[in-house]
Amino acid sequence: MKRFGIIAHPTRPNVERTAKLVIEWLKGEGLTYWVCNELAEIIGETRFIKPISELHEDIDCVLSLGGDGTMLSSVRNVGHHGIPVFGINVGRLGFLTEIMPQDIPSALERLKDDDYTIEERMVLEAEISDTGDKRYYALNDIVLDHGDSTRLIKLDLYQAGSSRDEHFVCPYNADGLIISTPTGSTAYNLAAGGPVMHPHLGAIIASPICPHSLTLRPIVFNDRSKLTIKVASDNIDVRMTVDGQIRYTLEYGTKISICRAPRTIKLIRIKDYSFFEILRTKLHWGARPLTANHD
Repeated sequence: MKRFGIIAHPTRPNVERTAKLVIEWLKGEGLTYWVCNELAEIIGETRFIKPISELHEDIDCVLSLGGDGTMLSSVRNVGHHGIPVFGINVGRLGFLTEIMPQDIPSALERLKDDDYTIEERMVLEAEISDTGDKRYYALNDIVLDHGDSTRLIKLDLYQAGSSRDEHFVCPYNADGLIISTPTGSTAYNLAAGGPVMHPHLGAIIASPICPHSLTLRPIVFNDRSKLTIKVASDNIDVRMTVDGQIRYTLEYGTKISICRAPRTIKLIRIKDYSFFEILRTKLHWGARPLTANHD
């Protein structure tokens, strides 16, 4: 890889220092780079600046500096162009990001030498009945909830498989519903009590948020399914949020169709990737509770 795009959240702590470190290394190696215009002011860069919507042009990959939120924003802006994304963790948890800032020189050296692997992740595609042909894409999840209200919302869930015969699954009287990819299973889905799934699996997860029922639990559908959610609340608007960043208000009777997108997102890996190691180190998976020493 010889041509790099740089995306970062400009208000994130340590982003300025990290971005300058990356740029100085790229300059020293004589490599081409472009920086999203949101970063121009804080790094004092006047050349090689592009709007984020044009950053995919003439680059081999994107370096995403920040946390998982920045990573999701990066893949939304360049992923559909087939541009692979490499995450440098300047945030806190960094479940999607690959390395820490102190490893930047060695990591970039490996990218320059083509010593890496590409991992493809499935994406969800959502279509809203009243927005024509507009599509929304999510690497993590699509969430329907009550927005600023404290009232429960009503949703009806339907499923169609490869035969396209639609089946009514169940009604939800809840705070909301999370439709998640396996990649997003460790995000909001996990907090809502949904299952953790290996990101290489092909599946779609439906997890209710605080359902007003003792019998509603998360459901896992195969990735050939098409889910349709009908807004059944006639006295409150429902909010749809895509990857925690794109929001849309839904009225009574609106239908949202969600399925696996025809495209994937490409993530760059330079380490021996172990999903279970990440679970143990970042989510403390399987850690035994600490007990007081009474000796």
